[in-house]
Amino acid sequence: MKNIITIDHGSGGQLTSQLIEDIIVPSFQNNALNELKDGAILINQEHPLVFSTDSFVVDPWNFSGGDIGKLAICGTNNDILMAGGIPKYLSCSLIIEEGFLLDDLKLILNSMKETAKACDIQIVTGDTKVIEKQKGNQIFINTSGIGFLKRKTSYSYKEEDVVIVSGSIARHGASIFMAREDIQLLGEVHSDCAPLNEQAKNAMGIEGLRIMRDPTRGGVATTCIELIEQTEFGMELYEQEIPIDLDVKTLCSLLGFDPLYLACEGRMLAICAKEDANKMCQALGQDAKIIGKIIKSHPKELHLKTKLGATRRLRKLSGQPLPRIC
Repeated sequence: MKNIITIDHGSGGQLTSQLIEDIIVPSFQNNALNELKDGAILINQEHPLVFSTDSFVVDPWNFSGGDIGKLAICGTNNDILMAGGIPKYLSCSLIIEEGFLLDDLKLILNSMKETAKACDIQIVTGDTKVIEKQKGNQIFINTSGIGFLKRKTSYSYKEEDVVIVSGSIARHGASIFMAREDIQLLGEVHSDCAPLNEQAKNAMGIEGLRIMRDPTRGGVATTCIELIEQTEFGMELYEQEIPIDLDVKTLCSLLGFDPLYLACEGRMLAICAKEDANKMCQALGQDAKIIGKIIKSHPKELHLKTKLGATRRLRKLSGQPLPRIC
């Protein structure tokens, strides 16, 4: 690792993992942190809590399908759900650059209000800071959230467990790139930014559930590697089965992006027992699909079965193809 922080350390890929695992986690070593889930489960409570925090620096702050306010609520709300909790309370901290329009701030706050209402979650505390003008009219948001644990999940996989995604992937990353570069195609690529409350709660009721995760920074490929790297299992994905909408495929083909590494903000991955696969697909909705399975061969490695029948190994995102997607 270089002796400076680079923009690539925020990509959600290999450098992010190294920063977290080699520098940050050793500084604060404890059992809740060491699990490296989307939220920490605080078990020394009569009613166990799930606690999570996230910061949002998306550029631009508004995009097709959402804005930084909606994203900030969905992001922390979904992280609590993925850790097996039911979200209840959020904090909201705003860092606003001098020159930011009050009307834009009102739009963002209203978006946060409406999204929190849809998630049945309350914003109960916060903080606001204004910084000197830097390079453009920007706003950054941190949200921290608390929920009550409903379902404890773990990396206790079994061979032939299935990997299921709740819907088409890569829409958020594609939407952000189009908004930033002002790319015009026939129609708009809308972000998938959305709360996962209904799908996650349904999934928690299925006995064979192993773990849940939302594939945000680094996309599906990086997230799947994170789901196996602490285990003695590998994972195999089926390219033919991974749902990618035509508009996203078109954008990726034109620009040379791999949709497996583009962020989602309203999709979830669930690993469950093979015998509960159909139940899990029903729980996650009509667009859910089985996209892979847990394997004993190739421990800690993610392999993709291509449409041509070949197999290639996937690694964590390297570099920063789409900065500031969350």
